[in-house]
Amino acid sequence: YMTMVTNLFPVGMVGLVLAVLTAALISTVGSALNALSTVFTMDIYVKKFRPLASQKEIIRTGHVVTVAGALISVIITIAIDSIKGLNLFNVFQSVLGFIAPPMAAVFLFGIFWKRTTTMAANMALTLGTAFSMGVGILYLWVFPAEKYTAWPHFMMLSFYLFVIISAGMILVSLWDKHRQECTLNMKKVMEKPTKSVILAWALLAIVMVGLYLFFNGH
Repeated sequence: YMTMVTNLFPVGMVGLVLAVLTAALISTVGSALNALSTVFTMDIYVKKFRPLASQKEIIRTGHVVTVAGALISVIITIAIDSIKGLNLFNVFQSVLGFIAPPMAAVFLFGIFWKRTTTMAANMALTLGTAFSMGVGILYLWVFPAEKYTAWPHFMMLSFYLFVIISAGMILVSLWDKHRQECTLNMKKVMEKPTKSVILAWALLAIVMVGLYLFFNGH
């Protein structure tokens, strides 16, 4: 991405793009830490451990969680910086590729297959996430793809993880004797999109294909 910016944009625009990216990064980090602090403090600490906590204690806990989240982020950044053989964009995409499969499987099966059970979803989000992240650690640090060429591309590996987790969800759902199946009314949940929404999606698809063809040609 940065190579494209530095090669195609004039000097002044490069500085503007870097300033925008820096501002967006700071905003994203701030929003993530704020969300982490709020969710942990209100949904876990107060509801599960200290339902009678005072406002001062809640605020102090939020501050502690924010600092702890920032420190963990720094440690993760240092670990990511030690990855060799991938540029920053590919590192970011590969990390997302190992986080996304469990959530994608739960979302898709929860919407499109009514026999998906609560146990299957919970196992996908816990065991599936642990398995996916374990493979990611092996891929990025223990047996890096730079040295061990037997690894597939991380995007293909992410697809394989999705298939494995999906197969596990199907087996658990079929074997679960205490099924709690999805009872969503799909006619209400999945309403027919309006013409303006369809037109907007079509225009977005045209723009994305056009950008791909333009930059792929260069």
